[in-house]
Amino acid sequence: MFIRIRNLLLIQLALVLLTAVVFLGISGNLGALSACFGGLIACSNAVLLEWRRYRVDRGRALSGGASLRVLYRSALERFLLVALLFALGMGVLRLEPLALLSGFIAGHAGLVISGLRRKN
Repeated sequence: MFIRIRNLLLIQLALVLLTAVVFLGISGNLGALSACFGGLIACSNAVLLEWRRYRVDRGRALSGGASLRVLYRSALERFLLVALLFALGMGVLRLEPLALLSGFIAGHAGLVISGLRRKN
């Protein structure tokens, strides 16, 4: 499990750092920091997703209704985490919205790439 998360985070980190370098050239330190924070949002979302999957895989078999409840709860938790971190980044920290969103997208691209490489 930890190797899977580590590989996922390494891919996400590489894409986010590339995005941060681009925004460093475009809009300076604040742009790079904003892109990194957006990547942090994507990474925290991915870690929560993998943690939930690990807990379900290690637990007892669930019925159809229980599986749906776990699925909905996980989706709601991830949605709220992302919304709160975006509110923190744009509202409280006053980060650049375009760079923040670009870092988030780059981080999620890492999740997609990691999912395509998985053989499950």
